[in-house]
Amino acid sequence: MDTKNEEMEIDSKEDEFLTHVETEFIGREFDMQAIAKAWKYHRILGLFGLRSVGKSRLVHVFLSRYITDVTLLDIDLKQFGNISALYSYFCIQLGTRVVYDAHKSDWWIQHIVKELIHKNDKDFVIVFDNTEDFQEVKGTTARDLFLSLSWNIIKRCNNVKVIITSTTSVKFVAKTFFSYTLEPLTFTDSCHLLRSVAPDINFGEYEDAIVTLSDGLPLLILMIGSELKNNDEMTPCHMVQCLQTSRLKTLSDTLYPKEDRIADVYKSFIDRLALKYKEHLTVLDYIPGSFSVDECREIIDVETTEAMVKFKTIKPLLDRHVLDRDSATKRLNIQGILRECLKSYYTVKDLPKVRARYSKIFTAVMVRISSRLYTPEYTKAVAELTIEYPNLQKLLTDVEYTTQDTYHFFIKVATDCTGLVDNFMAGEGEVFYQGCMKIADMYGKEIDRANVHIAVGSFYTNVKGPRTGKQCHLEQGADNYDAALNVLEKYGKSLQLATANQRKGWNLLMQGKNLAATVFLKNAFDLSNSSGTDFQSIVLQSLNSLGITNTVLGRFDEAEKYHFEALRRRKQIQGETHPFVGACLNNIGIMYYQKGDWHKALEFYEAGLDIKRKNQTPAWSLVNSLSNTANMYSETGESAKAMQLLNEALELLNKEKLPPKESFALIYDTIGKVYRRDENLTSAEDMFQKAINIRGEISMENVTYLESLVHLADIHKRQKHYISCIKVSNKALQIKETAEKAMPQNPFVKECFECLAEVYNLSGSNDKYIETLEKLQSELIRLERVHLDHGNDRDLLKVRKEMQSVTETIQRVSYETKSR
Repeated sequence: MDTKNEEMEIDSKEDEFLTHVETEFIGREFDMQAIAKAWKYHRILGLFGLRSVGKSRLVHVFLSRYITDVTLLDIDLKQFGNISALYSYFCIQLGTRVVYDAHKSDWWIQHIVKELIHKNDKDFVIVFDNTEDFQEVKGTTARDLFLSLSWNIIKRCNNVKVIITSTTSVKFVAKTFFSYTLEPLTFTDSCHLLRSVAPDINFGEYEDAIVTLSDGLPLLILMIGSELKNNDEMTPCHMVQCLQTSRLKTLSDTLYPKEDRIADVYKSFIDRLALKYKEHLTVLDYIPGSFSVDECREIIDVETTEAMVKFKTIKPLLDRHVLDRDSATKRLNIQGILRECLKSYYTVKDLPKVRARYSKIFTAVMVRISSRLYTPEYTKAVAELTIEYPNLQKLLTDVEYTTQDTYHFFIKVATDCTGLVDNFMAGEGEVFYQGCMKIADMYGKEIDRANVHIAVGSFYTNVKGPRTGKQCHLEQGADNYDAALNVLEKYGKSLQLATANQRKGWNLLMQGKNLAATVFLKNAFDLSNSSGTDFQSIVLQSLNSLGITNTVLGRFDEAEKYHFEALRRRKQIQGETHPFVGACLNNIGIMYYQKGDWHKALEFYEAGLDIKRKNQTPAWSLVNSLSNTANMYSETGESAKAMQLLNEALELLNKEKLPPKESFALIYDTIGKVYRRDENLTSAEDMFQKAINIRGEISMENVTYLESLVHLADIHKRQKHYISCIKVSNKALQIKETAEKAMPQNPFVKECFECLAEVYNLSGSNDKYIETLEKLQSELIRLERVHLDHGNDRDLLKVRKEMQSVTETIQRVSYETKSR
């Protein structure tokens, strides 16, 4: 037979191997009715029983039959090794950023609860499936945190109902909680299910014995039927003998006498697999989450077509119910009980080679996702990331097993996937990068170490620095960039050298060291400008950053040159309507706004916003444009237009899978400013407080947190609530030194002293008034030094004028006080 024709025939029937008929749902009508009745009166339902008794299937069938118009979060806790992984996954599902180190306290629970409260326009059903590990195996801390999460959700989120399935019962308040024990299938239903699985088998006198020995466990019945159907040598008589000598062990095995523990049943089923299937299964178990057919082919190292793998490996495992297949995603998984059996009784043959293949497979997956994450394919990339998340977590943790043959995979992840790691896997990022640094020292060349230094620098610059608000982390980022530059500069022009210069420039920009930033950004531009297409992204990022830096410095002619060159190149490379062109237009609008040309600012804001709306622009980018344009409308007296855009931004964020929390805070702060301009002080107060709450959750040391506190203090001053104003101002000044280190040029400390001084003046507290003016004077002197260092002539002139005015005021008030 012609091999090529045979493969073509198989390919033409690609989905036929997966016409794996879903077993009919048998019985459970009484259980279904009991749960449906309880659903009307209870917020949290617990479904408990033996492992593999059918709890998960019953929940899914119940929801599909009875529950509509809800957002389902189906969370299988078996795939999470710890609270950090559960928290990260929850953030992905709810569309919020993972907050670094949040899992180290119970703060993460409040984070999840608040995100659910924010989404009160939706009704949620959260299914916590297979929760027994978090109740018993992972320790009391994990148990208490999980139960606290469940209780806080149903206590505070009126739009959420929770279903828990477990082998171990839990208790909540009776009025809210409905506990239901799912018993094994009745004898009649077990017979019905067995016959439906193996309709052509003549069970004869052995049917009753087989059904009795199955203990009414649906999964065991399915496996018995499949084995009888697919194994000609296994007769009903032999099956009875097998079941009598070994039965499957469940997670709740301590509830049974030793002779009734049924773990050996699953082991015997695995043992009866052909040797190659058994070996394949143990290798597949190395993948912690679900996997595609192609990933299956690569991990078992079969040199054949995907179609042949489907028919020669996957179909037999599916037929014997040792693999599950998700009909929606077409991904495969090993049933949880089998995974435990495999880990207990079997070892992976040639584990180092399996780890090497794993590293190769999921490095490619991670690079593929990363390359699309900040493109118009963002939504698809995030969807794939959600599915592959546990597998990528394992990839990062496997860095500890790196050998000389595999280290280059991890160096590639560190080099090409920093954005993905920094933004979505920050909990694993620091340990991963430490591991990369170690293996680079052991196996790599100094170029490899330089690439890792760039990745570590990005982690400290874009993750730890912004999230902690600590200047030391930005400085650590800069130190890592310097270490990379010291190596790369010896080798001459390269993409890595351009990248290190660009990222060092961005780091310095974040530190407020704008003059120094321009040096590195120009280096990056010069290295990239005449190079190939690989350098184009560095060219564009450098031009954008140079435009931003010069805008901050007040060098508007320079800023205009860089921004418009970036715009020209983006249009040439990416097309007239690419969303990044919209971002460039928005930056030009910011430049004109800072310059005081409001007409042009609004023109570019609107042009950028129009492009972003027409494309699959990431939410944070579109929200920034909506905020800027709304602020401009408000400045020009068009508050109604401003509010329309800001409401659009909130609606967008609520729909987004991964909305940055800071984006919500930005919009609330902007709404507050619109209300303030309209003298709607009560509403402004509410909005600024919302911004403070969110920014405080991110970090109480961030400059944006200080900014919103100062805005709120100003509102209290306008309301003549002087005591409240003083209280909020003092709270803001508690992070004065931190804010000045994080952003030396920030004007918010100055504005805070100005607000306090005005309050003390209005309330007649002359001593406090003079004391605050003197503190304001000191702050202006500090800003003068900063602007001198940064070469910011525009703001330097403003500060000096203010210094003169404050000095004259101090002299006048002091003279008047002495004259009394």
